[in-house]
Amino acid sequence: MLASLITNLLNFIAKVFTNLIQFLLVMVLGLVAAVLFALPWLLRAVALLVWLSAAYLGFTSIETIYAPYSPTIPVIALQFAVILASVGWVIVVMSKNTSFVWGGMAAGGLVMGSAAIGSIRLLAHWQHADLFFRVLPPALFSVLLIYETIHLRSVFRKRNVPLEAGRNIVDDAIELITAQ
Repeated sequence: MLASLITNLLNFIAKVFTNLIQFLLVMVLGLVAAVLFALPWLLRAVALLVWLSAAYLGFTSIETIYAPYSPTIPVIALQFAVILASVGWVIVVMSKNTSFVWGGMAAGGLVMGSAAIGSIRLLAHWQHADLFFRVLPPALFSVLLIYETIHLRSVFRKRNVPLEAGRNIVDDAIELITAQ
């Protein structure tokens, strides 16, 4: 009688452990299925967070680099350039293919975030970085103005003069330089 009681208890304990293992297996598999089902949305949330954190890192790096030496308005203008670059990149990606928006946001965020972190590290570890960052925005702006001047003059000339074979923007630039 005692042996049958022990056998019954062991069978009951085995059934309880079997049911417990089955329950835990169903719970784990259900959790895995839920994560796999929600994975596209989780990845979109991660892409959005990467994009927003990169914009924040861009703001703080500009604040760190330029705020001690510049007035408030130019610093805000540079921070606006971060917004323009972030949103502009997403618009470019959307204009090419709307299915790449989330990956484009993540990639743009990674590039901008790494550039912001790299600029802060450069400022911290290179003694001439301060001079580099003071010269960089005016130099880029002047190069942009020169390019746009040459490009717009070329566009204006092409609109007024019939198209010529072999016309090149470099030729227009040389003509512009030598004419003055």
